[in-house]
Amino acid sequence: MTKSFGEVLDKYRGIGPGFDFLRIGLAFSIVLTHSFLLTENNAFIRGSVFWFTEYALVPMFFALSGFLIAGSAQRLSLRNFLINRGLRIVPALAVDIVVCSLIIGPIITVVYHSEYFTDQRFFKYFLNIVGWIHYELPGVFENNPSQRVNGALWTVPWEIFCYIIMSFLMITAIVKTRYKLLAVTIAYIVIGIIVQKMPYLLPGSIKPIARFLFMSRGSQLITAFMMGIVAFQFKAVIPHSRWLFAAACLVCIVAILTLDSRATESVMNRPLVITSLVYITVFVGLSEVPIPAFFRKGDYSYGVYLYHDPFLQIWISSFPSVFLYPKYGALALYLVGLPSALAVAVLSWHFIEKPILGLRKKFSFIAQVRGVEDGNQAGRESNVRPVAVKS
Repeated sequence: MTKSFGEVLDKYRGIGPGFDFLRIGLAFSIVLTHSFLLTENNAFIRGSVFWFTEYALVPMFFALSGFLIAGSAQRLSLRNFLINRGLRIVPALAVDIVVCSLIIGPIITVVYHSEYFTDQRFFKYFLNIVGWIHYELPGVFENNPSQRVNGALWTVPWEIFCYIIMSFLMITAIVKTRYKLLAVTIAYIVIGIIVQKMPYLLPGSIKPIARFLFMSRGSQLITAFMMGIVAFQFKAVIPHSRWLFAAACLVCIVAILTLDSRATESVMNRPLVITSLVYITVFVGLSEVPIPAFFRKGDYSYGVYLYHDPFLQIWISSFPSVFLYPKYGALALYLVGLPSALAVAVLSWHFIEKPILGLRKKFSFIAQVRGVEDGNQAGRESNVRPVAVKS
């Protein structure tokens, strides 16, 4: 007899055995995609079946996040929930911003340090810590195809927005009522479809804002996040079925073959494709998937996501003739860029993230279940990412 998501989750005491694999797998896949996008291979990625990596990977992180933090959102007060989330996300992000602006930037920049440290772009870069994204530092990566120091930061404001949405759902108690939650999620999608198909119903001044909130690539992340919450709330009735998993994979294959990169900013496909991605995400997260012992020593996915773009850019800047070679250069970049980012992610986990997580033990469901075995286990409840992703 097929078990439900809830029964599988209960079997593993509330900790899906496949989520560790899923987080690191998604992070590594994003690094591979960015290795191509940062080396002038945009046409190859977006003009082939690989366009779907941009569509699927980050939304899967947000779906994972929604599913994992839905439980803590019901157990914790709003204050403790926000403290919990803040301690998980902000410290490592802040250190990443400091490293890029005060270490990588001064080493890489082609302008004088007196100009670098007085440029407005230098000061504005620190606004990334609070979600006001700025991508450039003065004179940094000027000769690279992309001058963005860390393009992966684009998800940070949407992550914050998702936590605002969750706060609203907690204040109104909608998060505890699954049919109300489902209705809100459906309403968000329906409004998006109206904005896309019947824009003439909207006043001209509202159209840009409506498109941004309901049709943009970021709104896709909100849809995945909310569907992840819905999946948790309906976990008692959603079957953990290999047949449904196969059907969800088939939907994604059909989408890959029949849609293109424009689908990222189209709402019409989301009810079917994002729903399939959410099911795949939760199914894998609740499945026993083998993972090397090294990755059980810490949750390195957040650090990999935060640092991979700057290190890929450093390699491109240092050896442009090697890494800008069409297609093969991107593969070479991945082979050196991933270990670089992983090495820094390991340091970030053991010296920043893990110690900070010690401050949130009283909020952590994992710590309660496992008797606070160590900071590493306490951190596995919910790394959001990208971002994503990071309960």
